[in-house]
Amino acid sequence: MSNIFHELPTSDNFPETVYMIVENPRGYHGKIEFNKKYGVLMLDRATYAPLPYPIEYGLIPQTWNKYDNDPMDIMCLSSQPTFPGVVINVKILGMMKMDDTGELDHKIFGVPVDDPHYNNVNELSDLHGHKLKEIEFFFENYKNLMKDKYTKVEGWESKKVAQDFIKDTIEEYKRKFK
Repeated sequence: MSNIFHELPTSDNFPETVYMIVENPRGYHGKIEFNKKYGVLMLDRATYAPLPYPIEYGLIPQTWNKYDNDPMDIMCLSSQPTFPGVVINVKILGMMKMDDTGELDHKIFGVPVDDPHYNNVNELSDLHGHKLKEIEFFFENYKNLMKDKYTKVEGWESKKVAQDFIKDTIEEYKRKFK
């Protein structure tokens, strides 16, 4: 059985772009997780809050975030919703800093390279500020109905900080899996 997490490169044009494996598409109400051992997408749970994902959400292949012991999370603002398992070539814009029940759970943020709606978006500041507020609202509230869980968005970091964080997760992946 092949495993896209280990076989798909992080990018063909890093640090400008990374590949994203979509787990949860925009509008979805469940929580799908990529199973690293088997290389398949599995339903982790139904979401507790009645909030759909406002973005495409997934992971970056061949990365490992040592702070939450998972692949690096990534969000992508796309003009079209996709579906689980789709790979998107994402232009990196920045990173949302988040605390998830005491764990550092930062999320890379970007837009599809080949989406004409975002051709002129190259930095976080190129986006309408309300879109970032919607994303923050989702992540601050999607675990509110879960017992003993909380999330806190702690702000946004620049493209350069996001790229450096990804570099660290690539090195961590190499230590863990190579």
